[in-house]
Amino acid sequence: MFQIILVPILGLIVWGLLKKLFPKSQFHSYVLLPFFFVFACQLITDHERKPSFLPYGFLLYALLAVIIILKLAFTNKNLSVSKTLGILWECFTWSSGLWYAGLLITLF
Repeated sequence: MFQIILVPILGLIVWGLLKKLFPKSQFHSYVLLPFFFVFACQLITDHERKPSFLPYGFLLYALLAVIIILKLAFTNKNLSVSKTLGILWECFTWSSGLWYAGLLITLF
């Protein structure tokens, strides 16, 4: 039970440390947060002993995003794939954080 709260806090600490160490880098340190949030979401569903569709949902999200980006990159030659991947990863970061918050609310 303690790990469910500790893992995202550890992710936020890593985010803060990377932000302090590399303040002017193009790499945004918050891109590491989904790894911590997804793991914490899996811990919540394991604790509740309910089936989890979370990994499959995120895998499907990632596969569809890559397919859509590749299709757009081939049809529009001016589209920046790295910029589009960055936007999709930011959406993934927000969705994993919101998923964790929702599961945490249902846990308590």
